[in-house]
Amino acid sequence: TLCMGMFFCSTSQAQTVNKGAWMIGGNVSFDSEKEKDADASATYLEISPAAAYFIMDNLAVGLGVSYAKYSFDGEEILSTTSLTPGVRYYVYDAVFAQLQYSLGLGDGDNNAFTASAGYSWFLNNSVAIEPALNFSLISGDDDYSASNFGLSIGVQAFIGRN
Repeated sequence: TLCMGMFFCSTSQAQTVNKGAWMIGGNVSFDSEKEKDADASATYLEISPAAAYFIMDNLAVGLGVSYAKYSFDGEEILSTTSLTPGVRYYVYDAVFAQLQYSLGLGDGDNNAFTASAGYSWFLNNSVAIEPALNFSLISGDDDYSASNFGLSIGVQAFIGRN
């Protein structure tokens, strides 16, 4: 029981983020598709840097910028830029829930509401690798709507984390 108690105390202390800490990092997504027996190929690239401030223990509010580019056969079809305010809460140890709203900045850009559940795998006290499951509801011009389910991986630096 002493070993279990020491493990529980060390993981709960090491996995929480204190009020006043900053989280800086982001995600990069890349997807490439080539159809079998066809000359067509498609690529998708998204870069999403962000920063957040912990307004209380385990609760952060932040803002990010997202840039995405979609190309088909080497020709750019679509590029978008979005502002992404969000909130993150560490539910239990390193497990977090996150909500974000992406506000498209250009003509014809889509808006999206994204809910995520993930895990902060702390490499040390200041750096974490974060796999997450994401579900998005997307809306745009001309009554466009869609939903998206996916997996992301990000890297975060924590400044001022005890």
